[in-house]
Amino acid sequence: MSRKMSRNKKRRHLRELVGVACVLAILAGGMYYLKNRQDQQNVGQSASAAGAEQGKGGETAGVQNASGQTKDTSRQEPAADSQGEQEEPAQTLSESAEQSSGEPSQQEKAPGNGEPDAGTEKAPEETTLAGTYVPISWAGVSGDRILICQTDAIEIRDLHNQVLKSYPGLGKIIQGAAAVYTNGSAAYYAAESESGDRSVWRLRLSDGGKEEVMALEDNWQLAGVNEDFLYYTVWNGDGMENMLKARSLSDGGEYEIGKNVDEVTVLPEHVVTMGLRFDISPVELKTCSPDGSNAVTIGAYVNACLVEEDRIYYLEYGSDYGYLPTNLKSCRLNGGETQVLAENLNALSFSLAGEHRIFYAASSEGADISQAGYLFYDYQTGETEKAADSGDYIQFLCSGGSRAYLEKENEIVVYDFQTGQFLEERQQLPEDSYVVEGFMADGRFFEVLQSSDHRVDVVLAEF
Repeated sequence: MSRKMSRNKKRRHLRELVGVACVLAILAGGMYYLKNRQDQQNVGQSASAAGAEQGKGGETAGVQNASGQTKDTSRQEPAADSQGEQEEPAQTLSESAEQSSGEPSQQEKAPGNGEPDAGTEKAPEETTLAGTYVPISWAGVSGDRILICQTDAIEIRDLHNQVLKSYPGLGKIIQGAAAVYTNGSAAYYAAESESGDRSVWRLRLSDGGKEEVMALEDNWQLAGVNEDFLYYTVWNGDGMENMLKARSLSDGGEYEIGKNVDEVTVLPEHVVTMGLRFDISPVELKTCSPDGSNAVTIGAYVNACLVEEDRIYYLEYGSDYGYLPTNLKSCRLNGGETQVLAENLNALSFSLAGEHRIFYAASSEGADISQAGYLFYDYQTGETEKAADSGDYIQFLCSGGSRAYLEKENEIVVYDFQTGQFLEERQQLPEDSYVVEGFMADGRFFEVLQSSDHRVDVVLAEF
């Protein structure tokens, strides 16, 4: 009985399974039919959309680049006023000058270069930087362009000394330790408006767009810039003390770097400072990280310092009994690996004059006065060459290759290290101008002149 009932259950279950299988088969067929129909509709819609996009010039998806690879350029439709807010890559002076010389764009036609005011359009943030920021007092080289600082304008020339661009109406540019700090793509400068307001501005050198970075109080002075910070000194009322501060360019954070500093050299990863000098009290030479951390005292009694490439060169006098004699030393930017290059020099200041050579005015005071005058000194060989006597007026401008360029009695003269004497050829300076500095670019010497009306000009000197 029980066995027979079990068979009936099996038959019933079998019939139920057959029914379920039939239902599933019907559902599967229906779903397959619906899917095919939906696919056909999607294909039709895609074809219509592709045709519409092709008629619009292909503004959205499916654009191919020059290599044949498909690039997804789909984007949301920008707001009508978002053009000035879109981020664009930085242009160097060279890149901006190499653009086609056709009709200028509306942005280039726009004034945007008048007196600094709150209505000046702000420049979009740069995504890359052209290089290390360098200070320029009157004129200097950034990449393959010459940048000239006028009293109220910045001018850009190529290495053939041809004017490429000029951005006037920047306000009265304040000449502190330098007039401008530039990396070839942007320039930071301090300027005073006609109303007397003082601010630090950032000028985009590709098209003249600018923005106000920070306002300056009367006792504040711009001291340097790198990729992350802007540096300025805050002086007290009598001008006898100051504090060097750094402001983050990303979030505006403030950092105290050092107290009572005179010379400031700002580098990408270091800040080198020399203390104020009022008497024979110690004048410290220090280096630190950009935010003021990792401070190291290089020397406690230092007359002068210069930074070139990855080393600091300085004159150390060693005690508080007098400034002379001094020892010429060098160290790495972090203060390590100190080397003594020369001892017992009667030098209060110096200029780097090529490989292993300095130029300095030997004082008539100190341990040895037999070599008083203007001297070239090779600290590798110990050889000294006299450029002029103490009574002469001579100014070192720069050096390049085996030559040094100087101003002597209103003439540009050239000293040849190979022959150990001046070239016979000289260049007379214009009557209404005087030379303020010189620089080498593309193996050639450029002299920087300032006229009686404070106009700055750069002249290519041929020798």
